[in-house]
Amino acid sequence: MSGPSAFAVTILDNGWRPRRILPVRHHWTAVLPDLVVDGHNWIALIQRRPPHQAASPGPDDITLTRAIIRSVRPLDLRVADHLIAAGDQWFSFRAAGLL
Repeated sequence: MSGPSAFAVTILDNGWRPRRILPVRHHWTAVLPDLVVDGHNWIALIQRRPPHQAASPGPDDITLTRAIIRSVRPLDLRVADHLIAAGDQWFSFRAAGLL
C-alpha cells in the first residue's frame, strides 16, 4: 500500500528563487489568498512521496497540474515547475515538457 504524498506551493521571486513555502493541508485552493497577497507571479508545485514510490507522474498528477495552471492564470500567477520527489529521485514537469 502506498503512503500519502506531501504537497506544497512555493512562491518564487522573479529569478525563480524560493521566497515562501505554503504547505497544502486539505485542498490546494486554500493557499490562493496567500498567493494573491504575496505579489509575486511565479509559483512551483512541490510533491514529496515516500521513498519506495516512483517520482514519475501518474495521470492524476498531470490532470491536477493542468487544472492548477488554468486556475491561477486569471490571477496573473504562473507555474514555473511541478517537482515530484521520491527518495533520491526527482521528476520535473518543466524538464519533461509537460507544462
